[in-house]
Amino acid sequence: MTSRSSSRDATTPTTPDLTGMKLAHRGMLDDTRRFADILGRIAGGEPCDDRRRRAIGDYLDQLCASIHHHHTIEDEVVWPILTASAGAAVDVHDLEDDHTQLDALLATLQARTAAFTSAKADHRDAANELAATLDDVHQLLGEHIADEEKVVFPIVDRYVSVADWDRVEKAARSGASMRFEAPRMMRHADEHELAKMKREAGPVIRAVLTLLVRSFDKREAIIAGPVR
Repeated sequence: MTSRSSSRDATTPTTPDLTGMKLAHRGMLDDTRRFADILGRIAGGEPCDDRRRRAIGDYLDQLCASIHHHHTIEDEVVWPILTASAGAAVDVHDLEDDHTQLDALLATLQARTAAFTSAKADHRDAANELAATLDDVHQLLGEHIADEEKVVFPIVDRYVSVADWDRVEKAARSGASMRFEAPRMMRHADEHELAKMKREAGPVIRAVLTLLVRSFDKREAIIAGPVR
């Protein structure tokens, strides 16, 4: 296999833009870490009324769906593109094995989220079990993402065409809940990434994003709980 030809117009991107995947990874790691912390505080006795409990459960359900969707796109779209583009230069078997482990952990996370959300009286035990599972998911995701970015990103940069990576981005958007994903992407973007996203979105989409972020932030305030 040889790397892509660089004979393009100077104004045309010659390498895929990996910003979307980077933001997805940041979001997964941040959410699992901070919710493990939130549930740990609740397990320790921090107040959590029905409204807050439902908001946490709703967010975690959407997070599980988001992580599962992300890994499905990798299995069904990204890995085949890498294999076709780079051949023997890439081996994703270990990353595929990680996905199998993550699927099992996500099933446990969903079950413990449901147990926490439905807890009526003392929900501290359910919160403690949920916090432990979130910590397990965070640890496995951290290892998986570190390996993935070390192995996959250089291969994409060297071998994968912009057109093929556009297929990945299109597949990632298809079936995703943009009401959930768009505010999270903006939350985890740095200053330059955020400016680029807003510039590319255009005025109408920016107005819609403003509304989505406002709704997202209201739920975040409920999830955060009492001011410490």
